[in-house]
Amino acid sequence: MKDLFDKCEFGDFKLNSRIVRTGLWESQKELGKLSPEIFLRYERLAKNHVGLITTELISMYPHDRFSDYSHSIDSPAFIKEFKYVTDTTHQYNVPILAQLGFVNCNVNGKQNIEVNDLTIEDIRQIQSDYIVASKKISFAGFDGIQLAMGNSYFFSKVIDSKENKRNDEYGGNTLNRVRMILELIKVIKDTSNLHINCRINVQDDIVEIAKLLEKVGADSLQITKPSSPQYFRKDSSNRNILFDITDEIASEVDIPVILGGGLTDMASINDLINTTSIDFVSMQRPFVYNPTFLSEWVNGSEVESLCRTCNNCYWKKTSTCHIKIEKE
Repeated sequence: MKDLFDKCEFGDFKLNSRIVRTGLWESQKELGKLSPEIFLRYERLAKNHVGLITTELISMYPHDRFSDYSHSIDSPAFIKEFKYVTDTTHQYNVPILAQLGFVNCNVNGKQNIEVNDLTIEDIRQIQSDYIVASKKISFAGFDGIQLAMGNSYFFSKVIDSKENKRNDEYGGNTLNRVRMILELIKVIKDTSNLHINCRINVQDDIVEIAKLLEKVGADSLQITKPSSPQYFRKDSSNRNILFDITDEIASEVDIPVILGGGLTDMASINDLINTTSIDFVSMQRPFVYNPTFLSEWVNGSEVESLCRTCNNCYWKKTSTCHIKIEKE
């Protein structure tokens, strides 16, 4: 019988639990640099039973929608500061991925380019920028990259048939819409030892997309919800529909698949991993409330996160819990 605190394999990694910490924003920088609070947060995560850590967003481009609330791959101190972070997590035998993405496409001197207006030169520039970024991520000691292809990030629009109306080799059928990312993954895999995780939205051709990503070399997937209300509903047994779709994907591919949130108590997580093909569950907001709560689960003092899922840490774009601050 599986347990969320099993020592388990995740591709080439050995994890201390089945819980993946997913990042979002980073509001505690000091003039663009990592603050002592940030270093402490990652240490607390690593030594308190988390299996795998994904960083807060690292923005590919300046003047992006979220760049004021995220780290920058172009920061002069990026490699030096994050090498300290990765060394810290590795001290506790916890692998760490760098979450990399952008929303506003600002390349080749152009601003806010839409998917359908990208030239081949623009596509090559984006791919080249990611390859350079992957080198920096490798030098900083990261174990891998999470490609932000879900939620409202630009790559989510590239692979979405409702957004991508191109009539060249980068639009149309599923293969063409995913081609830009497939080409990128292949180069990164050919030139580095980085684990590549793809965070992707549920959509109509999600299983086909998952298989294409696996075939070209993606090492794991994280399934999340798009903004469409279709995927926020529950099925006939009152289960979150994301669970069923993630279960289907996990049964169709041979790489680890992470459920992108939705569970915050031990019993539900253990039930899920023992009744589906899903072996890993990600969390974000519970770690904002309390980065050490998994240790409390282990010792039995708590069995459910005390996070109220109020979403203020999202809407206010901070990496701190406002409810907890008010209590203190």
